[in-house]
Amino acid sequence: MSDTAMSSTSSPPGPDLTKAFTFFFEDPNWVPKLLVGTLFALLTPFVIGVIFLAGYSLALARHTMRQAGPTLPEWDDLPGIFIEGLKGFAISIAHKLPLVVLSVLMILAVAGGALMNRQSESLPDGLLYYGLPAILGGSFLLSVLWLAVAAYVPAAFVRFIQTDRLGAAFEVMNNFAFIRKHSSAYLHGILAIVLAGFIGQLGVIVFCIGVFPSMFWSACVMGYVVGELARLDGGARPSQA
Repeated sequence: MSDTAMSSTSSPPGPDLTKAFTFFFEDPNWVPKLLVGTLFALLTPFVIGVIFLAGYSLALARHTMRQAGPTLPEWDDLPGIFIEGLKGFAISIAHKLPLVVLSVLMILAVAGGALMNRQSESLPDGLLYYGLPAILGGSFLLSVLWLAVAAYVPAAFVRFIQTDRLGAAFEVMNNFAFIRKHSSAYLHGILAIVLAGFIGQLGVIVFCIGVFPSMFWSACVMGYVVGELARLDGGARPSQA
């Protein structure tokens, strides 16, 4: 097979790391859009702020998948962004809720052990022998599971915007198939999301640009990455019943 034929059948390389960090500032109206996004980021202590950020991130993902201009979508459809955000919030919560429950149970177990220690001069040898390793092992396992879910959820969002079906986000085998098919590009995308979160924190600590603008920018990076990944299979697919 010729090099030309091979290049025509190969997948696009996926998200470019440099572009993922700079695309935001290529929009001529990025400043007012950042200001509006920062206002909604201020509301993230309340659920409504999280919903609007999730909605804008998904709107940006669709925008990127369709290669629409300008770079950032407008804030002119707040009801639509809110509805999109509800769907994104539901996808995120549904994937993370089991781990939240396990984390709460782990905290209760540790708190119960501490209470027993205060009420008793000495704990049973068996509790010390088995309890501490169980807590440490459970904490390590939970950390691994949290990382795994964080790495998997973008694929759920990708297939959601590709198909425009909420149920597609929960088609686990199809989502894993997407990750396997585009493993290299997906890894680049996850790296971009992780670095964006780190840079956002660095901006708060070092450059003092504020946690809320950084939060909005990080959400936009994730939306851009999801949109770029969605383009790997040819962009939007027809909606299915």
